[in-house]
Amino acid sequence: MKRSMRLAGAAAMAAGALVAVGPTTAGPAAAANDCTAPRWDVHPDLISTGTFSWGDGTAIRTAGYNDCTIVGRGYPNQGIDVHCSRQNDNGVWWVYARNTSTGKAGWASYSAVYTSGSVLPPRCS
Repeated sequence: MKRSMRLAGAAAMAAGALVAVGPTTAGPAAAANDCTAPRWDVHPDLISTGTFSWGDGTAIRTAGYNDCTIVGRGYPNQGIDVHCSRQNDNGVWWVYARNTSTGKAGWASYSAVYTSGSVLPPRCS
């Protein structure tokens, strides 16, 4: 019995030693700017006010990060329909908006969309 306990103890120590001195590897890093995250697919129309307008050449993107694909642009003389807002992982606010002149819709940086006041649209959810 003593011998089996010693063997079991030695095996456990060896396994522990392997874990302690073996190289540690991190799993795949989560993408900081995930342009395909499902949360960017949620954009209910929660606002019906005409207080917004496009900046000059505002990028309309697939999701709320500067490195996501641009699907269109908005200009001051074009119409805008803002639906809701969402904050990305970097703390930057984005609004889901549709360019009513071109039909292009997506996410625009809140700082690139003009308002007649400091109105942040309701959160998308």
